[in-house]
Amino acid sequence: MKALIIDGEELFRLSMREVVSVAASFSEVIDAGSESEFIEVTARHDRMDLVVVHPGGLGADGEGEGQEGRNCLKLVRRLYPQAAIVIVSDSAIMPPSWHGTTTVKRGASVAQIISGIRRALNLPQDRVSGSAITPASPNVRAYMHDRLRPTARDEDSYVDLGRLSFRQKQILAMAADGLPNKEIAARLTIAEGTVKAHMHAIFKVLDVSNRTQAVIKYGALNQILAPAGGLEHQRAM
Repeated sequence: MKALIIDGEELFRLSMREVVSVAASFSEVIDAGSESEFIEVTARHDRMDLVVVHPGGLGADGEGEGQEGRNCLKLVRRLYPQAAIVIVSDSAIMPPSWHGTTTVKRGASVAQIISGIRRALNLPQDRVSGSAITPASPNVRAYMHDRLRPTARDEDSYVDLGRLSFRQKQILAMAADGLPNKEIAARLTIAEGTVKAHMHAIFKVLDVSNRTQAVIKYGALNQILAPAGGLEHQRAM
């Protein structure tokens, strides 16, 4: 299967690629940051099984989508009529053009987005990436919980967020909100170089190599392992 992600924000696309890859077994996940990039993609790919569109990331109006978002959605329907369409919405408003699609909120948890993608693809909710769910993990949330918990064979895969300092938690929470290092530094009244140093330390604790992976892992740990104490809880610490 092939999947396409359309959004103007690079960080969103990179994050969504990770989520889509967990939701189902795709041979290829492609992304486009604009209507013109999407058109270029259509010239190379004549079939898509899943298309994830964030109209608000393509220049939105009061109804939750701009002209570019509407154009992309029309082209998706015409060029890939068999594709499952998932729309990431910034608001509760649902324009008529979204009818017949699966809608997930921009602030939804990783598990909720995965569930929406699998629902759009008509895939069972108790299987992820071709792996059967055991009685100990009867749904997607529990499955990902088990994937992230330490096991006798792989205790090193578990991450204890308690190893992060208060300042590092602040920085990671702001990074998860999409703030660049410069703005994080301004809000915390510290040097941008200090933010970068903290980010590198965070990478080591989370066992990741870049900012996107850190944000995704942080979101998964907070929203799936402890959904009642997610990002807002970390900010209040």
